[in-house]
Amino acid sequence: MLPTCAAIHDLSCYAKSSLTVVLPTLEVMLVEACPVPTALLSSQTDGFSSYTFTDTTDALKQILSAWESLDLGFDAIYTGFLGSSEQVLSIRAFIQAQRARANPLVLVDPVLGDEGSLYGPMKESDVEAMRILACDADVLTPNATEAALLLGEPYQVQLDEETALSWARKLSLQTKAKVAITSVNLSSGKAIACSDQGQEFLVPYQHLNASYPGCGDLFASLLLGHLLNKESFRTSVMASATYTSLAIERTLLAGYERRHGVMPSLIFADLARRKVPYGA
Repeated sequence: MLPTCAAIHDLSCYAKSSLTVVLPTLEVMLVEACPVPTALLSSQTDGFSSYTFTDTTDALKQILSAWESLDLGFDAIYTGFLGSSEQVLSIRAFIQAQRARANPLVLVDPVLGDEGSLYGPMKESDVEAMRILACDADVLTPNATEAALLLGEPYQVQLDEETALSWARKLSLQTKAKVAITSVNLSSGKAIACSDQGQEFLVPYQHLNASYPGCGDLFASLLLGHLLNKESFRTSVMASATYTSLAIERTLLAGYERRHGVMPSLIFADLARRKVPYGA
């Protein structure tokens, strides 16, 4: 059987981000993705002058409760943007119930902000809630802004290598999770700062003169797919960075408007050619 993943993210009805990136990426990596919307938006928020936002906390509670009543088990739980801090209690209870049943891989992408600022709908209470949820993670994938928020550190546009690795180490000690801090600006270029069981390392990647919404969702989805394929954390981070850069490059070359988001479909043929132990 294919591994199953409960994907707990927001759903933007226009442009690529969150579930519209997560679901197809996991599916092409032969992971059966089961969506749980945390919020419903008319579009992703970056680049649109107005958008609607509907909190789906009640629906989330009902979905997770129904799954529990059916005794459904999942190989992975992957959380992203939360529609309200109240959702943390339900999600944590779901994670604990799943861990009592089996051993799911829990990836928390603490979607809070970027470039030193919180995203539009986010509040300080959401940061506190995410700090709590992060402690349930096996794998944590903040960007540099989110890492600073989780640690209570001042945001820095550029980090030196020692500080970047120190942040990864502190987050790992704080949460007991493997950590990959994305979008780290170093003097030498872009990198991902990682911590894995007391071992810290940097994964440099090609920096392109382009930035699209949904890139963090794509990276985390790729990382989860590789980890479910039993690849090592370091190998998974490196492969995910390579595929994400490739998607950005192809989205740029295809001329997509930035606010439409990264186009994961442009790398699906490459992902489909991967050799995997299940379903291959």
